[in-house]
Amino acid sequence: MLLRLSASLSRRMLKKCCFFILLVFSLFSCKEKAKEQVKTVPVTQPKQDAPLALLMREMYLDMEEMKISLEKKETIKSYLEKHQAILTAKATDPKVKDAIFDQMAIGYLESLRQLGLGPYELKVSKYKIVYNYCIACHEKYCPGPIKKITNLQIE
Repeated sequence: MLLRLSASLSRRMLKKCCFFILLVFSLFSCKEKAKEQVKTVPVTQPKQDAPLALLMREMYLDMEEMKISLEKKETIKSYLEKHQAILTAKATDPKVKDAIFDQMAIGYLESLRQLGLGPYELKVSKYKIVYNYCIACHEKYCPGPIKKITNLQIE
């Protein structure tokens, strides 16, 4: 009888151990699946499609063109009308377009307008003012492109 009792206890213990081990493995396998799902979700960059971000990329190319024209001592094309869209272009994060952003944008546009006026000798210093508006705004709102923007600097 003692032998039967110990055999039934062993079976119960064995069942409990198996159940516990199965439970532990199932918990760990669920965690691994969750990690795998996180890894397979593609990372999207919503800023790529925002009208303001698209405009900023165009503005960069326009500034690059202005820099080259200044270095070659050629006439600078006016981008004022095109860049006016900075005031109305929708940002990915609406919080970005606050009163300070608007004031910086207006200052940028005014410095761009001034760049088109006056003698050529003043254009490099006026270009530097336009460039400084870009840097100042990006320092406050979107620092990621600053490294690229520094390529627009004229010594």
